[in-house]
Amino acid sequence: MPTANYTIDDVSPLIQYKPDGAWSAGDPSTDPSGSKYSDGTFTLSTEKGSSASFTFTGNQVWIYGAKRGNHGPYSVTIDKTTSQFDGFSAKDDFTDLFDSGSLTQGQHTVVITNQQKDSKKPFLDIDYIVWSTDSPSDPSKNIQLDDNASQFSYQPSDAWKTNLPSDFLGFQGDSGHATTNKDASVKLSFSGDTIALFGPVGPTLGTYAVKVDGKDAGTFNANNKNYAAQTALYHGDGLGDGDHTLEVINQPTATGEEYLAIDFAMVAAVPSSSSSSASASSASASASASSSASPGHKTNMALEGGYIAAGIAAFCLTLTLVGLIYRVINRRKTRREAVAGTTDVASFTNSKGANMISLNPVNSRNTHPESETAHLLDPRSMGRV
Repeated sequence: MPTANYTIDDVSPLIQYKPDGAWSAGDPSTDPSGSKYSDGTFTLSTEKGSSASFTFTGNQVWIYGAKRGNHGPYSVTIDKTTSQFDGFSAKDDFTDLFDSGSLTQGQHTVVITNQQKDSKKPFLDIDYIVWSTDSPSDPSKNIQLDDNASQFSYQPSDAWKTNLPSDFLGFQGDSGHATTNKDASVKLSFSGDTIALFGPVGPTLGTYAVKVDGKDAGTFNANNKNYAAQTALYHGDGLGDGDHTLEVINQPTATGEEYLAIDFAMVAAVPSSSSSSASASSASASASASSSASPGHKTNMALEGGYIAAGIAAFCLTLTLVGLIYRVINRRKTRREAVAGTTDVASFTNSKGANMISLNPVNSRNTHPESETAHLLDPRSMGRV
């Protein structure tokens, strides 16, 4: 089975920073090495016991940050196993702080904790996280759904606005939905194994709850000192092929306005070969049962079956030719348009003049993640502003 590498930046709500107030956004303008972090963003802590946790489905995870002269010890816990590390380096080293190695495919939670012992070396920071997972998804079935696609349902409708605040920049297709109403929700109906929802994080964004197929999937916080567009607000995989729903509910905690904003979603489906094989087996079994039930009519049934098969074959050939002609005529138009609901995989690969993302799986499990380019959740691949 192919493996996909996914990347989330430090600003993603999928990373849970605790306790509140213990972590803050790094400032490249006051840190001479700040620009060396990915996208110039990083989240830091100087408080002993403060932690950052991330839950994922996969078989390996990497946490990236920096080892520097004012950084101290930290621990990482995964699958109830805790390891100790030293974040100190006389020379700034922007590297992986943790590599889990190969894990059993499944759900895991990784927690990195500041174990500060020296007041002169209190820092721990997070740059981004990468994880790998077995991916049965068929890239040709990937779809992108813009916020105004029919699969999105916003309730109550008058609580959501499409005339976005002037500081909400970088939306895909220059369109989005936003609300400040408590309990206002958006429901996305989709068919596929993997779902990723994108929107902005920033100082005016707030807390939201997520449900998948009616079951609680967690509460996340999009509030951040710095604004970042096209950030992963939620990611879920291993859902199983078929119809699913993703519901996101605005749960502001502050007395002032806190936005929930939706940009677009990405959906990946699993290959249909297994279901096709099952259908073929079922059809074969049904035919065998019919023949056994009426042995006296085998000859007539064979002749009738031959005529029917020939007719079906001719019909299918006609449809195939028509389809090929249609595809040739519309190929250029399809590739020019990244419309909501498109199933053209070319729409999701990076091409000149386009800020697209790819769900294509990478080929190997244990290659260094920095060498891979097919990241679903990396804002850097989407022209983050």
